[in-house]
Amino acid sequence: MTEDFRSDHFAAPPPDTPLDCDSVPVQEPVRLIVVSSRRGVTSMIQTLHLRGVVSAHEWTALQPEPMTGKWMSVATKYLSLG
Repeated sequence: MTEDFRSDHFAAPPPDTPLDCDSVPVQEPVRLIVVSSRRGVTSMIQTLHLRGVVSAHEWTALQPEPMTGKWMSVATKYLSLG
């Protein structure tokens, strides 16, 4: 049982060991953007949070959208494509 807690248990492989690139999952970033009134953006963030899509703390602070003057918030999720 003490072998399970050895400090070298999580050590990196030696430098001459080739890494299997096929076993490394590809992380694809997906950006979600909500543009609306302040109330609309906040409501959508809460809805997506309650449905388990994106946690409320993952969104940026509300900021004015440059083209329309409406409000926006952005969240980035990473999908495993492996």
